[in-house]
Amino acid sequence: MRFVAAVLACLGIGSASGALADPPSSPAEQSAVAEPAAATPTSATEAAPTRSATEAATAKAPVTAPQIASAAKPGVDPEEQRLMAQGYRPKMRHGHKVFCRTEPELGSRLGGQEICATVEELKARQTAVREELEREQRSKMASPTGN
Repeated sequence: MRFVAAVLACLGIGSASGALADPPSSPAEQSAVAEPAAATPTSATEAAPTRSATEAATAKAPVTAPQIASAAKPGVDPEEQRLMAQGYRPKMRHGHKVFCRTEPELGSRLGGQEICATVEELKARQTAVREELEREQRSKMASPTGN
């Protein structure tokens, strides 16, 4: 009995929300609502000329996910995207945008230390580390005995 009452309540709410909906705002929409269902075209070829230009343009060019993402985040620097992909989070400190990442301490399970720097500082640090690594690899290649 409770189930039947719940279903009837849902149906009542659904029909009431349709009755309380906002009326169409433009005169074209009002005339479209006022026309009887028999006057609507039965084939797709008859329906196509009645569509507005914006609906036709939207139907021809569907919105893709990259377009939505670019509209949601305008002006994101590719360097900042790369840092975020590496695990850095943007933060504001003293009016400057910095990127922070928590790096674990060697030999400790309790936590790590937070490393924060600007994009330029992080880029310079990565360049220095890359050059040091290449220099070490070249020195190992020059002396194959490992001395």
